[in-house]
Amino acid sequence: MSYKDIIVYLDASDLNEARVETAIKIAAQHNAKLTGVDISTAAAFEGERRERAQAIQGTFEKMVRTAGLEAECRVASTSAKTAQELFSLSHCADFIVASQPHPDSAHLTAAAVPKDVLLASGVPMLILPTGWEAKDPVGRRILLAWNFSRESTRALHDSMPMLAKAESVVLFVFDANFDSHRSDLLDVVAHLERHGIKVTVDGWRGTGDVDTIGAMFASLDREEADLIVAGAYGHSPLSESLFGGVSEQLLHNVSMPVVMSH
Repeated sequence: MSYKDIIVYLDASDLNEARVETAIKIAAQHNAKLTGVDISTAAAFEGERRERAQAIQGTFEKMVRTAGLEAECRVASTSAKTAQELFSLSHCADFIVASQPHPDSAHLTAAAVPKDVLLASGVPMLILPTGWEAKDPVGRRILLAWNFSRESTRALHDSMPMLAKAESVVLFVFDANFDSHRSDLLDVVAHLERHGIKVTVDGWRGTGDVDTIGAMFASLDREEADLIVAGAYGHSPLSESLFGGVSEQLLHNVSMPVVMSH
C-alpha cells in the first residue's frame, strides 16, 4: 500500500519550506510523484513578498531535485482560486499536503485551502499547524479517531498507506457505549490487522469530565503520537461549508498535524 501521486500547495508564506520538506519526506517514503501547486493570490505579487512569490517554482524545483524525486510544478490562476479549480487539479492525487492559514499570511494564498478543498476533492489531506518544523516526525505514531461513522471509515481507508508504515497505531474511540470488547470494534481491529497494522484501542465514553478533544489529546500524550487521522464533517463548500464539532477543532489545533478525509 502506498501513495503514488501527492500534491503539496506552494505559496509565499513562511510556512512553505517546512510544508514542502514534509511532503518530500512522505513522497520519498512512498516512492511517489510530487506535484507542487502554486496557490498564490495576486496580493502575493504586490507587496514585500513579491520576490518570494516569483521564486516559488524555482524553490520547489531545487528542493525536489536535491531529494531526487519525480516532480512537477503547476500554477493555479491568481484570479479565480476557487475550491472547484483546485479540486480539478486533485483528480489524480492520492494525498494532499497543506497548512493551516496563518493570520499574517492568509491573504497570500487561496482561501479555499485547506477547508473547502478538503470537503470538495475527496482526497485525504495532511494539514500542518502553523508552527510546524520539518525536522519533526509525522506518521511514526498515529492516533486514528473512530466513531463508527462514514467519515471515520473513509479516513481509515484513505490513511491505510500511512498506517501501514507507522510504528504504532492507536484506535481512539469516542462513543457513548465504548467497550473495547464490543464485536463491531473488534471487527475494525481485525480488519486493520489483516492489512498488517498492529493496533491498540483507547476510548472515551463522554462522561462529561472532559470534552472529546481533551480526551483525544490526553491519549496522544500517553501514546506519544505525532499525527491524528480523522474524518471531516461538513457540507459542500458551494453552500458555505462548515465543519461540525470535533473536526472543526482539529482543523484549527495549533500543535499537531492531522490527516483528514471527507
